[in-house]
Amino acid sequence: MIVWSRLLRSLTVGLVVAALAIGLLPFLFADLIGDMNGFADLDSSPFYALINKFIRWGK
Repeated sequence: MIVWSRLLRSLTVGLVVAALAIGLLPFLFADLIGDMNGFADLDSSPFYALINKFIRWGK
């Protein structure tokens, strides 16, 4: 037997994740197009700088 509270919680989490994914699609698409055209340099992105600070890729 399915517990209604668990079903409602699962649906709520699924809808929140779906809304976030749909909301991020335009940004991901713009990043993909910029990367394909060579407009975006990975070394200059703030994400790369943040990851590099913790992982030390460039050193």
